[in-house]
Amino acid sequence: VGDDCRQDVLALQVISLLKDIFEAVGLNLYLYPYGVLPTGPERGIIEVVPNSRSRSQMGEMTDGGLYEIFQQDFGPVGSPGFEAARENFIISSAGYAVASVLLQPKDRHNGNLLIDSAGRLVHIDFGFILEISPGRNMRFESAHFKLSHEMTQLIDPSGAMKSETWYQFVSLCAKGYLAARRYMDGIINTVSMMVDSGLPCFSRGDPIGNLRKRFHPEMSEREAANYMIRACSDAYNKWTTAGYDLIQYMQQGIEK
Repeated sequence: VGDDCRQDVLALQVISLLKDIFEAVGLNLYLYPYGVLPTGPERGIIEVVPNSRSRSQMGEMTDGGLYEIFQQDFGPVGSPGFEAARENFIISSAGYAVASVLLQPKDRHNGNLLIDSAGRLVHIDFGFILEISPGRNMRFESAHFKLSHEMTQLIDPSGAMKSETWYQFVSLCAKGYLAARRYMDGIINTVSMMVDSGLPCFSRGDPIGNLRKRFHPEMSEREAANYMIRACSDAYNKWTTAGYDLIQYMQQGIEK
């Protein structure tokens, strides 16, 4: 209650499209387009993501980061349980990285990031997408997508963007972005159908024009892949993401 659930429906339609695209081209990327049913102005029914906890809930139970939490939940580093969970985290983080580059979801604090019982990341709550952001559009979250320090610790144990798991993550992001570009018109048309809906995400700027620009149709495939690789490097522990987490922690008591 209190949010226009139609905006969540729009974001999740795009996420569902991306999921279908990844499956169609044989890419092992994970997205979970949970169900949302608007039932009236600023109210609706939202599916609970099964067997999951928010990162903020996890923070209430331990002082460690994701790297430590995964060892507690799945076993020591190198064990089959831990490595399977890390693999799941990588393929889901890459899937949501591609979705985030295109949709630009904001308000990515730890209450809106879930981890399920298999180690997969799931983003929820799309109240701020495309051209709008919280805090009077102060744009604290300037990275292309959220990749916090604790996320990089889990994905990239080298700490220097040189591990095999980091290369795997970046490769999946680039391949997912290239796959999405091939279906650019269908994705843009899906969003365009809601332009006259009065949704907040269409209330400022040029959301459709800027969405098209984020596909970079003027680039070759090689150039587009390099763009996504640079986006991964830029997101690697970007200070504005950490700063936004701290702001949320101070204002709402949401764990970093």
